[in-house]
Amino acid sequence: MFARTATNKSNNQKTEMLQRARAALPLTKIRERAFEGAFFSVALIAMAGWVYFITLLLVRLFLWFFS
Repeated sequence: MFARTATNKSNNQKTEMLQRARAALPLTKIRERAFEGAFFSVALIAMAGWVYFITLLLVRLFLWFFS
C-alpha cells in the first residue's frame, strides 16, 4: 500500500513538472526568437553601415578621379 502511494505521488510530481514545462515552452520560444531577431537586426544595421561607408568612398574616388 505504501509503495503505491509513493508511486502515485512521484507520478503526480512528474505530471506536474511536465505541465509546467509545457506552459513555459511558448515563453522560451518567444525569448529565443527575440534574441535571434535582435542579433539579426544588429547584423543588418552593421552591414548597411558598411555598404554606406564603401559607397561614400567610391563616390569620393569617382569625384576625385573625374575632377
